[in-house]
Amino acid sequence: MLQRGEQQEVIRQTNGLLKRYPNQPDIYHLLAIAYKQLDHFENAKQSFEHCLAIDSKQPQVLNNYANLLAANQQPFEAEQLYQQATSLDKTFTDAWKNLAIVLLAQRKLGEAMKAIDVALRLVANNTSVLTVKADIYRVQENFPNAIEQYQKVLQINPNYVNALHNLGLTYKLMEQHEHAFACFTKARELAPQISQVDFNMANTLFEQGKYEQAEQFYWSALNKKPSDVEVHQTLNEFYWQRNHKEKFGHSFKLAIEHLPKNMEIRHAYAEAMFDAKLYQEAEQIIDTAKAIQVTSPLLHTEGKIRGVKQQNSEAIALFEQAIAQNFTLDLALDLVNVCIVNADYEKALYYIAQAELREPYHQLLLAYKSTCWRLQADDRYQWLVDYDKFVKPYQISTPNGYQSLNDFLAELKSVLLSMHQLDQAPLKQTLKHGTQTPGRLLHKKHPVIGKLKQALTQVVKEHIASLPDDKTHPLLARKSSNFTFAGSWSVKLKSNGFHVNHVHPAGWLSSAFYVSLPELSGANQLENAGAIKFGETSMQLGEREQIAKIIQPSAGTLALFPSYVWHGTVPFHGDESEFRLTSPFDVVPL
Repeated sequence: MLQRGEQQEVIRQTNGLLKRYPNQPDIYHLLAIAYKQLDHFENAKQSFEHCLAIDSKQPQVLNNYANLLAANQQPFEAEQLYQQATSLDKTFTDAWKNLAIVLLAQRKLGEAMKAIDVALRLVANNTSVLTVKADIYRVQENFPNAIEQYQKVLQINPNYVNALHNLGLTYKLMEQHEHAFACFTKARELAPQISQVDFNMANTLFEQGKYEQAEQFYWSALNKKPSDVEVHQTLNEFYWQRNHKEKFGHSFKLAIEHLPKNMEIRHAYAEAMFDAKLYQEAEQIIDTAKAIQVTSPLLHTEGKIRGVKQQNSEAIALFEQAIAQNFTLDLALDLVNVCIVNADYEKALYYIAQAELREPYHQLLLAYKSTCWRLQADDRYQWLVDYDKFVKPYQISTPNGYQSLNDFLAELKSVLLSMHQLDQAPLKQTLKHGTQTPGRLLHKKHPVIGKLKQALTQVVKEHIASLPDDKTHPLLARKSSNFTFAGSWSVKLKSNGFHVNHVHPAGWLSSAFYVSLPELSGANQLENAGAIKFGETSMQLGEREQIAKIIQPSAGTLALFPSYVWHGTVPFHGDESEFRLTSPFDVVPL
């Protein structure tokens, strides 16, 4: 019956069987799978728990339960169950593969590679397992090995859509858009029903500035899968950056009309309104959704609205109610933030410790921890953020082929300005009164960008070599001469533009390279106009804030600092023609 898709009949019959055989784990397992297929998460979870309470040593049940948790944004909990399954059955290939996938989702790349290598020893030429290994290489940014691995899969099965699609993603990350589009096109011919292929075709077109075609493919993806929240979010971000505010949120409304009981879409809609600072609209969406079902994500967003309104006690109560239902890293981070604002540093440190079990090197967790330590006058603050040792300015060398650094910067400025085609900054970004380029700047196949990457690489190597060794320190424990640029982009700040104080959550070292600066003299300029400041948080703590260091940039310079160090910029004043052009980036160790 399950195989025929008769889940409701399975539920009816298994509930009847349980009255006669209440301690039969297989019945609970069938019931759990039926609920899972119907997207009834809580009922499925409860059935899996009953099944394992009767017999905890069931590798297949542990694997299926972990699949449920992984699909519902609980990768850490899923990881524990996959570990149990593989320890009970060391030849359980699917569990090893699934363990690798969930470790990859948490960016535990070394552990993921070990798990997938175990699976490959069990099934050497399995295309699904080989594709996961290629995926790990891709996330490591080891693109040559990733491409080689995907091509190995396609030699075994030229029509294996997952490998073809992910090969396209690899080329997209390398800014080789034509190769990427060719892979996506072939994948689409083989599997026209898969919305994710259309979605990444749209993303590729967007990065190329082909906006009308991109919009068509976003809608094509949604027509194939109206419940795909990631596509909704990206499409509405697209409308926001293109300044098409009249279209913002429209896809969510259509999806809710067709899928009124889909809570994930309702929550994503509320989040989009929150990000756009349309708080009243977000509250209305949440209230309507809670009348159907009260979920952890809805409570989370409601808590964020209370936090914006400085109703901190209500925000903390909502966050704690949400986290009791489902512990997620984003939820823990928002709860920590409000606890710090409320001066409850011990509670903040408690939730930081819980979150660090899941992602110990998350840079925002370290930033919040540093703030707690500073406000508690804990000596570990200076140890963690030592501005003199870890925050340093540099100037790049003049690249080969240029008479002077100014000549190089002039050409670079022209190239970067041609890429600033959007009208608005991304919703979740920290820049105000400016624009940001899409894609990964330092991977673009342009000779001037290549020269910039070489010059920055030289400076980063010098900076890493200057850092001391300390295996107990969150920054220094990851010290490696092998690194990659995980993120890179260009920012054009207009007059009165600035960056809100922030950190770079997915980085290790971060920087902004200064390409062009406006004239900053004049009586109406703020003190330190255009400078980058360190130490002041985004939490607006009033008298509890502290600016620890200021660096006044000049064209051709950059400041390197740990990604967890709070930083922002001082606005500058000027006429409409003036702007500040930078090239920020994140570095992660390999």
